[in-house]
Amino acid sequence: MGIFNRSTKGHVTPPIEVTIERGPLAFFSETIGETDPIYLNPETAQAAGHPDILAPATYAAVVGTFADQIARRKGQPDILELINGDLRVLLHGTEAYTYHGPMFAGDVVTVENEMTDFTDAKGGKLEIAHVTTCITHPTRGLLVEATRSIIHRLG
Repeated sequence: MGIFNRSTKGHVTPPIEVTIERGPLAFFSETIGETDPIYLNPETAQAAGHPDILAPATYAAVVGTFADQIARRKGQPDILELINGDLRVLLHGTEAYTYHGPMFAGDVVTVENEMTDFTDAKGGKLEIAHVTTCITHPTRGLLVEATRSIIHRLG
């Protein structure tokens, strides 16, 4: 028997609102080496038809992290706490993102995580938690769907 709390399968976390702020977004874009001004300059982004600076695709991971932080501040468990993730034996598994629409500075998005499944591998030496994260906008709908695997090394 593994460590994960498998009774959480099917659990969906309460929705968490995250405001995509221009300063941290521009800082992230600069940090990853983005040079296109639609990711850095509001006037250029607006001239290109966007409401504000555009979030790079990888910013979805940051939005998920912000949602976890907000949940903890509200006294809600983050994903690792919910599934009984043990950092002493935790490995990072796969991640995949499906993009349905862009995110912009000023957006208020909602993040929800669903514990979709638990599986075992390597003859029981690994247990894997499968998580789906959805980032939605109140009028533009689903923007990003992310799937990831969190792994415990048991033996």
